[in-house]
Amino acid sequence: MRLLKCLMALAAVAVLAGCAHPLTIGPDLSKVERDATERPIPRNVGYYIPADVLERAVTTEGGGGDSVTYKPYKDMEIAFYKMLGNVFNNVTRLKSANDAEVLAKGDIAYVITPEISTNSSSPSPFTWPPTRFAVNLSCRITDASGKFVGRAGVTGNGQAEYDEFKADFSLSGRRAALDAVLKMQAELLKMSALRAE
Repeated sequence: MRLLKCLMALAAVAVLAGCAHPLTIGPDLSKVERDATERPIPRNVGYYIPADVLERAVTTEGGGGDSVTYKPYKDMEIAFYKMLGNVFNNVTRLKSANDAEVLAKGDIAYVITPEISTNSSSPSPFTWPPTRFAVNLSCRITDASGKFVGRAGVTGNGQAEYDEFKADFSLSGRRAALDAVLKMQAELLKMSALRAE
């Protein structure tokens, strides 16, 4: 009987180990702001994220042998939209990257397609939330005719220790996403090609 209980306990541990815990890495929108000294770019832009990409879930490492799962594009979309609004005059979410009618109607100068990749980790053998998180955010920029204008890429980093994340398991991810969005904002604002007449 004791052997059976031990085997059942080991089985329970095996089931729990390697779980993929859900996170949401959307950053604090109140912190997605532009420095008042920065001059916005006087252009209208559209951004395009395919529907299947928007819903794509990814899984990366957590602590204790577990992993975490989240939807980076969906989680970050609102912050990305707000960031573009800080950089440009007007922002439109596009259902297609080359819808000439929508591009013309919105007087859209540039189409921005984001690409996101992530990784996370934690040295903790006891807790599953990741203590370190990285968000790689790049933007491919074309004009309304589809001609390549430029590319910007940044890496956002976030860290959180147990005393911080015990109230928010997603904290390191949220911090990394915010860092990525703010770094991208700075990159876009200084791209001279986007200000060309």
